[in-house]
Amino acid sequence: METPVEKLVDNPGRIGLPVRSFESLQIGETHRSPIRVLEQSTIVAFAEVTGDMNPIHLDPAFARRTVFRGTVAHGMLLSGILTGMAYDTGLLGENILALESSEERYLAPVRPGDRIRGSVRISGKDPGVSKRCGRVRWDVKMEKIRDDGLPELVLVVHWNTLVFKAAYLKA
Repeated sequence: METPVEKLVDNPGRIGLPVRSFESLQIGETHRSPIRVLEQSTIVAFAEVTGDMNPIHLDPAFARRTVFRGTVAHGMLLSGILTGMAYDTGLLGENILALESSEERYLAPVRPGDRIRGSVRISGKDPGVSKRCGRVRWDVKMEKIRDDGLPELVLVVHWNTLVFKAAYLKA
């Protein structure tokens, strides 16, 4: 059993980061993405691509009459953005063979103009999946940065992925 390293790394973005093999990933290793602002245009584009035209996401007049008091992002949009944020940390890329499972828990709404950030923590590893890859358990979180500068947790996700072992990564 590996001993967790409990190390936080703030990543400026994926540029120039090496591809990580299964063996190089350490339990407890945590990386945080850059902050980005969620735009209403992103919410609209997601609605157009998916066909999810719920007015809570698109119609400010309708959304003002709801408990949210304004438009909010689709939960699945936030999950997708979190995937991109995880990719930006440099932990995911050509090393990932497959996403086996994803379990999401949505905790708070995210509105247009909110500043959001993702973090990825390696919480488990199983090398015995196959000769080519091992299974990695990821704890992935999204937080929005409130006006007072403090983070508020809005989304918690657990992924199981298959990650290539070093001998099977492209050189």
